[in-house]
Amino acid sequence: MVKTLKESVRTLLLAALAGFCIGIGGIVYLMQENKLAGAFLFAVGLLTILIFKFNLFTGMVGYLGEQLLAKKWSYLLTLLLVWLGNLLGTGLAALLVRLTRIGDGLAAKCALLSATKTADRWYSLLLLGVFCGILMYIAVDTFKKRIGEKDFLCCLAVLMGVMVFILAGFEHSIADMFYFWMGDAFPKAIPALLWITLGNAIGGNLIPAGLLLAKSLASEEGK
Repeated sequence: MVKTLKESVRTLLLAALAGFCIGIGGIVYLMQENKLAGAFLFAVGLLTILIFKFNLFTGMVGYLGEQLLAKKWSYLLTLLLVWLGNLLGTGLAALLVRLTRIGDGLAAKCALLSATKTADRWYSLLLLGVFCGILMYIAVDTFKKRIGEKDFLCCLAVLMGVMVFILAGFEHSIADMFYFWMGDAFPKAIPALLWITLGNAIGGNLIPAGLLLAKSLASEEGK
């Protein structure tokens, strides 16, 4: 929970670190000619975030429903700070890589990616975001609840979740932040980014909501 200025700064810092890691994942993905290899290597970003417990919006938003049911309303503010921190972190990664010899090539690729995304229909972006949100919840929750017991399977869940969302063409709001920064797509990309963010939030909460409903129905049958 965000209770103090110090805690808010810490939340923002851990979110910026997460955004930077996603930026690194985006860089290595774009540098690969083989999409399969790129999707595999992108997972280094999410694995690093989970191992070091950084704050990633798409990894945290799946617990929004749980927090609101517990009347922990400040979690909404936490998520907002995390989203902004992720935006700063991806922006920093984009800024720094632009100073290198690979920057121009990456910028050109991201300009094309950004043009495709910003020209898409809002409901397409929303639904692609929903699919990605589902996968991110599966990956993150599996890692958090089972790491230490079945480390290999936890890492495999993260790897598969990342690879599937990339190869399927689903939309990950934080990865898109990096692509939009690199492609000079802001502020035009803001509406697209917001639709994708909403989709990620909805998708991330579908499995928890479904499990809660199933549990409720099971309780009713037991009466």
